[in-house]
Amino acid sequence: MRWTFPLMIVALLAFLSGAALFYRIQYQGAENALRQVEIEIESRQAEIELLTQRMRSVAALDLQHTRELENDKKRIAQLERDVANGRRRLQVSATCPNVSARSTARMDDATGARLTDTAQRNYFTLRRRIEIAEEQINGLQDYVRQLCFNK
Repeated sequence: MRWTFPLMIVALLAFLSGAALFYRIQYQGAENALRQVEIEIESRQAEIELLTQRMRSVAALDLQHTRELENDKKRIAQLERDVANGRRRLQVSATCPNVSARSTARMDDATGARLTDTAQRNYFTLRRRIEIAEEQINGLQDYVRQLCFNK
């Protein structure tokens, strides 16, 4: 009996030390996992902020080029109205290689050569499409310059 009580105390201390060591290891593992998660959260937050900044830049570029395109469309529409009302004239540089130079029949009351109405409409349609394509190209070039090259 002399040894049973001290052995029980030693066994109890060994058990408590083992349990303390086990839980300390568990605590350190959980603490390391928490640090890893915090680092990952900070990394993801930085990515989100970068993406948000890029989205704002893209939205600003889009707004700028949309406004420019609307202004171009308004300018072309005004030009088309001016030509239709006679305030402006549409001049096209053209040559007719099949016409002989000897036929110089001329009438004093004849008006100058002009495009047909269909050709005139087609001209303005092509002009609108060129402006749209130009703004799209400018927008893509700005996107590449500002967002792809400035990472």
